[in-house]
Formats: sequence, C-alpha cells, structure tokens
Amino acid sequence: MTWLSLASAEIIQRDDLNNEIITVLRAFGSDDDDAPGPANLNPDCIFHSGEKAHHDAISHLQNRIATELLDEIDADQASMFGRRFASVSSLLRAADNDKATNKISVSTEQLLRLALHRRTVQILSTTDATLSKRKALRVRALVDFIWSQSLVLGLADSAAAAADGCQQFPTLVELVQKLELHTASSSHYNEFHPGFHHATLEGMTRDYGPIHINILRINLRRSKCRMKCLDARETCTDLSTLAQRTGAVAAISGGFFLYSEPDIKAPSKRTDPVGLLVSDGSVCLPPVFQRAAIMQRMGDGSEENGNGFIDMDKIGMDGVMCILKISTGGDGKQIFELAIDQKNVKCTHRGDAEEFIVATKGEIGLAIVGNKVVAVSSTKLPVPLAGFVLSFPKSLAPVGCVLDDDDVSITVQYKLPTRWQVYDAMAGGPLFFSDNDDTMNLKSEGFRGSAPPITFSQDETFDRNLLPRMGVGTTKDGE
Repeated sequence: MTWLSLASAEIIQRDDLNNEIITVLRAFGSDDDDAPGPANLNPDCIFHSGEKAHHDAISHLQNRIATELLDEIDADQASMFGRRFASVSSLLRAADNDKATNKISVSTEQLLRLALHRRTVQILSTTDATLSKRKALRVRALVDFIWSQSLVLGLADSAAAAADGCQQFPTLVELVQKLELHTASSSHYNEFHPGFHHATLEGMTRDYGPIHINILRINLRRSKCRMKCLDARETCTDLSTLAQRTGAVAAISGGFFLYSEPDIKAPSKRTDPVGLLVSDGSVCLPPVFQRAAIMQRMGDGSEENGNGFIDMDKIGMDGVMCILKISTGGDGKQIFELAIDQKNVKCTHRGDAEEFIVATKGEIGLAIVGNKVVAVSSTKLPVPLAGFVLSFPKSLAPVGCVLDDDDVSITVQYKLPTRWQVYDAMAGGPLFFSDNDDTMNLKSEGFRGSAPPITFSQDETFDRNLLPRMGVGTTKDGE
C-alpha cells in the first residue's frame, strides 16, 4: 500500500472527486508502485519514515530546493524555484482549508498538494544516476504541472457541483465560437495594418482553466507579408524593441532554445536556438531534428507569389549538403561536400543516442555544433546537445586530407535540398494538424531521448502539462 494507492481508492469511491486526478498523481513516477513516502493522505508527512507531520513542511521543502539544486543551477534560480514551490503549496493549502470549513474530508487541493510534496521529496532524494542530474528541471516541471492542473481540476469540481442548473464555464472551443474568432469578419479583431488583425481571447474555461491568448491573423495575399527569422541573441532580445528596429509590422517569439538542460557545454550556452534556422536565405542552423517548421518559400516574382508563400512542413537532414572547410597551419585550406543519407553519410543527434560509436572500419565521426566541428574521432564521440555527429567513410574526404590533427580546424556551412529553397525558416514542433502527414507524433520529430528541449523529450506528465505555448497555422483561404 502506498499514498498513491490510498489516494486512488479515495477518488474512485467518491462521486465528488474527478477520476482525472489519478492520472495527475501518477505523474513523475515510473509506475503505480513508484510512490515512496508515508502511506497516508497527509501532505505534511514528508519523511520516508514515520507518520508525524512536519510542523512547517512548506518551508522545509522550500529550503531543500534552494540548497540542493545548487549543483545544477545558480543560487538565484534555485531560490526562485523554492519560492514557486512554496507559493503553489500555500495556495493549495488555503483552498483546502476553505473546503475543510465546509466539512469536505479529502479535497482535490489536498490530493494535489500531497502529490506536490511527495514527488518533490522523491525528486530531491533520488539516487538514480541520470535523474540526479535533472533535479532542477523536474522540480520546476512538477510545480508548474500541479498548479496548472489545480486550476483545471478545480473548475471541473465547480462544474460538477453546479450541474443542477447553474451556468457553467464554456469550453475553449465554445468561447472561440461565441466570439466568432474562427472567422476573419469577427468584430473582436482589430486591423492595425492592412491585412494584419489582432484579438485577445481571455476568460475562464472548464477544460483549460483561465486563458489569455493573443491571436494574430494575417491575410497573406492582401498584406504581401514578408516573414523574417532572426537570431535575436546577436541584436536585441526585447521583442518590442526588435520589431521597431527592423521595421516589422508584427513580431512573435521564436522556436525552442536551450535552457533547462543539465548538460549544456561550450560552445553551446543557455538560450541557444534549437533546430532549423534560415535567415535571408542563409542556413544559420541545420534541421538536425526532423521537426515541423514555418517557412517562406522563395517567390517567383509574380504579382500573387512575388514574396513567396508561407508554408509549414517537417524538415530533416535528409539530403542536406554539409560544406566542410578544413584549415591547417598557415594558409592551407581544403573544401569538400557531403550530402546526408548519401554514400553512407549519416547524422546522429541526441534523440538517437548520447554517444556515437564508430561501427564500420574506415569510418570517421565529426561532432558539430552550429557551424563548428568541436571534436573528431575514428572510435567514439559524445553527441552534442544541440548539434549532431556527422559520420562518413574517410574515403570521401579529399586525398591527403587530415581531419583528426590538433592543428586542423573545420567549419561547416549548410545547403538545403532544392525542395526546401526558402527565404526564412524556423523549426518548432510538434505538428498539430495536417492533411497529409503524421501529427502529434513527438518521437518522429526527434522529441525523444535527451534531445532538447527535454521538457518535451522527457515529459513525465503524460502530455498534460499546460505551459504557455505558441501555435502557427495556415488556412486554405490564404491566412
């Protein structure tokens, strides 16, 4: 018997508790038996032995978080994670106390707070070699997950209690339909520039809790929109300022970037973009992970398609040309090209493995981050976090070319296949909707293993985490 089995039994027996809570309680555990801690439903019993409640469990765990995460993140971040934990636990306790006044024995908030405390102790106390390096990421994910689910489940409880005739909150779809935001003619849109419309969708929904959504709707034909993708690290990271400097009509945040990964190593650094990035026709970063990307294809000069049409599709490394420039001491330089998936040229990323092992005699591997080769080996190589290992037969290199000498430096440029000739492009993913492709298949888009962002690749919430997200789509009407 565990606290999880006790909680599950309580939920099943009670008509006033949502069965969805069981799935939430299971998050961050490997299976139903993975629920260490005292076998009771008291959130403040946080020690593995004994049934006695800690007199101030919130402060105790807050201090543990702020102290024990210092091996992974800096003191300010660790302290912030501790405060976020304490804030969520305190809010849940206050809501639980209100229900206790109304003589509700075990509430949704008590069960969520139970999971928050027990899973926090479990995360901080792990001895697993891999998980012990991811405590900060998991604590942050746990706190965000419990808080977002408390909003949704709390509303579900309210709706169930009001099912006798009181008005319920609408679903997200119902709210969109009520305001007619699915049509461009809705009066709730503000046309702030020819072809550019903005609306804000706010309110309480019974399926996703409180929502605040900014909607940018662009008539691509009328506006003759020209999309531009930028690596803002090199200019300005304030979105409003960046838009003003570039003369943009509208600006949105970009794709994924390194942040919570515990093994970010030079030359990579926090906030480095992940995946395909094309700016003004130049491939800044290759499509290492075959992920959905938004792109503006090159136009044909016509009135209708002069700027090129905006499209979305999955783009991977198949057929990508890697142009290697080898520099030796003095002025010696050699250049040669390798096309991925041709002549035994292969790409290995973090979704495939964390270490690349040369399996074929005469093969060599190059570890690449961005435009730089950071390591060369004929035996084995660690796979870079946001890069890849390019492997190929040595015979494809120019005659007399030495790749694994200490005096050799190698840079890489990339050329996309003809079918992906674009002005600008940015990877995101996963693909939500498509008429002709596999959708919401995270593994097929490289969200697996230790590929960044690991909040997706190593999600422990059964895909229920309600974090802020950006979605982009096109319509058949050219919007």
